[in-house]
Amino acid sequence: MTAEPHELISVRTPEQIVESLKVDRSPRNIRACLPPSDHDYFDRDYRRAMAKATEELDLTPVNALLAHWWHMARMKATGEYEAVLEHGARIQEQIERGEYVPGRPLREVLAERASELGVELNL
Repeated sequence: MTAEPHELISVRTPEQIVESLKVDRSPRNIRACLPPSDHDYFDRDYRRAMAKATEELDLTPVNALLAHWWHMARMKATGEYEAVLEHGARIQEQIERGEYVPGRPLREVLAERASELGVELNL
């Protein structure tokens, strides 16, 4: 018997994807919650992290990778990813025009985002 790849057959709403990510942070579920266009990237990154973990006997790279892709799946499901890209493009245009771009300190932004996600940061 061989293992078959886990593919999500039905289309889920963003709310269903976010809820799924809250209760199941397994690599299989994270991959299933990503858009199909990201599956090859996830697979490549996951295999690379697993190989490194095997060599070094350390799961830190795998945990970091899964945290990254978990956030990506969540952001892409909610539209936040596209909003961030659009915002970045607008700022880049302002910079290229020589305009002043107001902002907030990175620590403040990271602390706010961590609070939204229920994550504790050591800044």
